[in-house]
Amino acid sequence: MSTTDCTRGFWYSKEKYSSTIVSQFDLVCQRKVWKSTSKTVFFLGRLCGAVSFGQLSDRFGRRPMFFVGAAILLVAGSIAAAAQNIYMFLPMYFLQGLAHTGIFLVAFTLSTELVGPKYRLFVGIMNQMFYSVGYMTLSGMAYLLRDWRYLELAITLPVVLFATYWWFLPESVRWLLSHNRNEDAQKYLQEAAATNGTKLPPSITESLQDGKTVEKSRTYHFLDLVRTWAMAKITLNICFNWFVNALVYYGLSLNTENLAGDPYLNFCIAGAVEIPAYILCIVFLNKVGRRIPLVISMCVGGIACILSGTIPINDNSDIKTLTIVLAMTGKFFITASYAIVYLLASEVYPTVVRNIGMGVSSMSARIAGILVPTMLDLKSIWTPLPLVMFGSLSIVAGILAMLLPETTGKPLPQLLEDVSNKNRKR
Repeated sequence: MSTTDCTRGFWYSKEKYSSTIVSQFDLVCQRKVWKSTSKTVFFLGRLCGAVSFGQLSDRFGRRPMFFVGAAILLVAGSIAAAAQNIYMFLPMYFLQGLAHTGIFLVAFTLSTELVGPKYRLFVGIMNQMFYSVGYMTLSGMAYLLRDWRYLELAITLPVVLFATYWWFLPESVRWLLSHNRNEDAQKYLQEAAATNGTKLPPSITESLQDGKTVEKSRTYHFLDLVRTWAMAKITLNICFNWFVNALVYYGLSLNTENLAGDPYLNFCIAGAVEIPAYILCIVFLNKVGRRIPLVISMCVGGIACILSGTIPINDNSDIKTLTIVLAMTGKFFITASYAIVYLLASEVYPTVVRNIGMGVSSMSARIAGILVPTMLDLKSIWTPLPLVMFGSLSIVAGILAMLLPETTGKPLPQLLEDVSNKNRKR
């Protein structure tokens, strides 16, 4: 049978969405491929952001790269909202992905480096909890602002508020000490001490440094993450866990539109189930450690993911409810594991390569994000196939997590030698 183009254009249903990039740029029929391509481009940007911001923030500092990311996010989002075609939209979508990942990684690393072991868990988890708050807020904003251009501006313009951070956001003292910038580190420490009503001795930076500084001629790269066998084992394991976590997380998130019920409500619930997962992490991780909860959450999340995909959806309301419950259970546990592996990664990598390590680990997660839209299309072969694959990989990653070191209550390593020495002591 021969087919012809729709010569009189297209009519789009506005029952759920008023205006989207699909309806705006006619991403249907022969142009339908651009829909999945746009998602891939966004995750490709996140991959590049993970690599570039990780390397640059370890070289130039956390603070300047935070503001660079905010500036890119503001400019790219504003231009994307005014895009007249998909070719103008995609480069800005790429830059949004790049800056989004870059600024989050830098902020997460900086926040965990600014506090002691007692507060690392709380600070790290709270960072990600606000991610979930944004997740739920987005569903409400999308429900009220049915036009994608207004929605794009609504999620972009608040970035302007980051300009106020210029006057009070400090640089990482750990980064300053590792790069022998003692005077700057001393300034931040004295300011913090004054705020807390205490005094620090002038030699505090020397005692904290303990001789652990970067050689002036020494530049660290991602190859340092696998230069020694001790570092390689940790890096490969962390990267695989991040890859699988992202695969399941984004797979379940993007699959909400295929679940029964209202897409806005399902998206909001998918964000809401993350909050109790984070709260449980705050309550238990300092008591039972990082490793065992990571293993349990990965395995249970994988099982729930498999079950949610294999139960056939029909008109039975109980079956529909069960599939949603299982999908959200998987989202709950994979969110917990994502939070744990984020925190664990920030604690096992030495300061001199911490942001590089976080960037490379995040890069593996972005590769998963790139693959997710394509893997979800495998449902045309067998409907449960994508979620069965996600769940099976989650169980494998959970088992491998048993090989990771426990970091609860332990000081952050400064140099690469600290990791090797710790492993030799074991």
